[in-house]
Amino acid sequence: MKLWLKQTLLAMLIILLSASACLYFFVALQTSRLLSDARESGLRDASSFCEHLATLNTTSGVNVSADVTTRRALVQYTFSTFAHLLQDSDNAYALVIDGESLYSISHIDTLALMPITPEDVSASMIFEQDGRQLLLSARNITVLELPVTVYALQDIGGVFAQIGSLTRMAQAALLICLLVSGAVLPVMIRGTLKPLRQLGAVSEKIAGGQYALRSGIKTCDEVGELSRAFDHMAETVEQKILDLEDTAQRRELLLGALTHEMKTPMTAIIGFSDSLLTMPLSEEARMEAAHEIHEAALRTERLSQKMMQLIAMTDCPVLVWQTIDAAHLAETVEKATRPLLESRGVALSVRLEGQTLRGDADLLTSLLTNLIDNAAKASPAGSTIALTVAPCRLTVADEGSGIPAEQIPLVTEPFYRVDKARSRKLGGAGLGLSLCRMIAQAHGGELNIRSELGRGTAITMTWRDRDE
Repeated sequence: MKLWLKQTLLAMLIILLSASACLYFFVALQTSRLLSDARESGLRDASSFCEHLATLNTTSGVNVSADVTTRRALVQYTFSTFAHLLQDSDNAYALVIDGESLYSISHIDTLALMPITPEDVSASMIFEQDGRQLLLSARNITVLELPVTVYALQDIGGVFAQIGSLTRMAQAALLICLLVSGAVLPVMIRGTLKPLRQLGAVSEKIAGGQYALRSGIKTCDEVGELSRAFDHMAETVEQKILDLEDTAQRRELLLGALTHEMKTPMTAIIGFSDSLLTMPLSEEARMEAAHEIHEAALRTERLSQKMMQLIAMTDCPVLVWQTIDAAHLAETVEKATRPLLESRGVALSVRLEGQTLRGDADLLTSLLTNLIDNAAKASPAGSTIALTVAPCRLTVADEGSGIPAEQIPLVTEPFYRVDKARSRKLGGAGLGLSLCRMIAQAHGGELNIRSELGRGTAITMTWRDRDE
């Protein structure tokens, strides 16, 4: 069942119960008032008879010591005369003296129907007879020292007709209320739930790949809050998907570039190994072929290792922040790069501007090793590479050929090489500076490159201590 239909039925049920209760109490209150007014009217009629009879105490001239029969006859006569003047088809009166009915033109035995004791002042009752609604009222009075009871019988069918009419009006009002509710509520509730349908439609489109869609609902109610939460969730999901797509794209690019880069060493390996297997070679040629295979294999190893490092950095590793001894870091880097520096005839000078620094020791070692490796390959024999270690700052400066200004923003892109011929000759893959940039970003810092053609390059990593 649709939500709008459930809400409509529930609302109509609540309206039905509420309206029914209100109309019930209204009709009950009006019924009580009408019946109370009818009872008061009947008692007033009986009281008027009693007041008329009471005048006999002062105007009849009959002594209270007179014969009881005489007094009774006088009261009966006075009552009958007054009753004939007032009696009609809707009203009848009866007289009871000392427990004996002396006058009644109604076929109803009022004394048997509603006996009243001398201690009671008045009484009334409503009953139905022959399809008629009747009100019987009685009042006690003493006339000429005789206990007299006056009964007034009234047809109150008009009162019950008013009650019936009131009931029918209440029922009609309830029916109209339900009809209006049934016509208006579905429209209102469907309008209220329209933003939810909009959210549902947007969520289906987002699930279909349209991640940039938003609900755009700006109401100031719970639906608006839900919409804002939905849009925030959609933005988060879109960002996550974009990050995943970016990571996947970068990995695909790196793997594709690696495949392309590995063709050259693999071609050399296959070519020289084929020569060794199929061609008669001199010992010198065999050694040269073996040496070329060894160099190509080493280059392939370096390519795969740097590829794994780049992929690991792409996944944003959690840094191990620690206090690092500056001298120990410089010594570790110097040992790792010594073979390359000696083979290139390049010296390394170290300058310490502090005793310690904070960061990830492994990543900072990798960064400095790559920077010195690049610097050594770009430096002429006999030159010096300067390494500066300071808190939150590392600098490697060489005296090499330098980088053209327009290429500086590109050198940190994977597989980009300023001098492709030299890089291939020296085994470079264009991945070192990419890795360095990622290490700097992982530390929340940046890589700054300053270079001048023919005079050398200085690359500085700066970052801010996380605990500052």
